[in-house]
Order: sequence, then structure tokens, then C-alpha cells
Amino acid sequence: MSPIISCLQSAIEQKKTVSAFFYGEGGHRLLEPYCLGTTADEVMALRAFQIGGYSNTFTTYGWKIFRVECIISIDLTDNYFDSRRYDYIKKDPIIKEVLCQVG
Repeated sequence: MSPIISCLQSAIEQKKTVSAFFYGEGGHRLLEPYCLGTTADEVMALRAFQIGGYSNTFTTYGWKIFRVECIISIDLTDNYFDSRRYDYIKKDPIIKEVLCQVG
């Protein structure tokens, strides 16, 4: 298992934010990871709530889906997040096979 996937799993299990750097114009982002799994196209994806950093859509705050393969580096922070975001959808329509998710 890759170190990035291991870090994401730990973050989801512990409900900790992550600091992730994406290749290309993806830049640095601060994320609350909620769900990790594969899409219908078998791409590893992360559903996360972005709380800071870069955004190519100029939306640095809110729910987003990320391709895990685009993450160059990732660090678990010391900050916990509240797993009760009112608009979190547990049965994500994009992630077809869940590896782990916030309970």
C-alpha cells in the first residue's frame, strides 16, 4: 500500500486534517478527508472538505473529489475535524467501492 493511501486512511480513522500537495497546478491544499475509494473507472479517489489552500476553480472552501494519483506529498496534521458536517453524503455517487470513510 502506498504511503499516501496509508496516510489518508489514518486521517479518516482519526478524523485529522491533512496537508496535501498536488502536481502541476494543483498546489497545496488543506483537507478534511471523509471517504477514500475507487470510482466506476477504478480510479482511487478522495472525497474531502477543503478548508484552505489552492483551488483551480477559485473555491478554496467546500466539498471536492480528488484523484489520489495526483497527490505528490501528504502530511497528517495535529488538527482534528468534526465529522458531523451537515451536508456529508455517506453513499457518495462518485466513489463506487469504499476503502474507508468517516463513520
